[in-house]
Amino acid sequence: MQEKDIPKEFFSFETEAPFERCIECNKYLLDEGTEYLIEKAIKNYQGFEARDVVFDFAICMDCMHERSKDISPESAAKITEYFQNNIDLENRLALNEENAESGLDKCMIKGTEVSACSEYQICGYFNGRKMNLQNPPYLISGEVMEELMPLLSDQTIDEMNGFFKKHFSPDPSFFEPTPKLILV
Repeated sequence: MQEKDIPKEFFSFETEAPFERCIECNKYLLDEGTEYLIEKAIKNYQGFEARDVVFDFAICMDCMHERSKDISPESAAKITEYFQNNIDLENRLALNEENAESGLDKCMIKGTEVSACSEYQICGYFNGRKMNLQNPPYLISGEVMEELMPLLSDQTIDEMNGFFKKHFSPDPSFFEPTPKLILV
């Protein structure tokens, strides 16, 4: 299997180190033979040398397969059709061990350079402490994400929202009224 060390682009934003645990089951990910996916959503600030990580996570393949069951058959068929009709397959197949990370330079669907994307997501497949280059990392622009959203069923959107709320929402106490000290 073609592998290389985990690039810093796929380190946890919070720890600035490789992800150690699956977001769903807390399985340790850095042992050899443990396969997992990392996804990051990033916002670029056009005209500035700034960007923010909106969210990032690692999920083991067992949990990933379970999560894929949450996608309705209708949504899965539409997403598959979208990618089959739109992916730049020739460019994707040209990626190899030497240039695999160039899959993060531009959107694999639209070809938009990362610097021109106001929002984008990157994904990569990993095995322990290594990136799996047989399935090179890729970038999806915000434009593509906007095109995918109408293809999703209400059921799929509800499942995705549930995952996001479970793992990325602020502590509920943040929204509770608390006594305020008034000095006047």
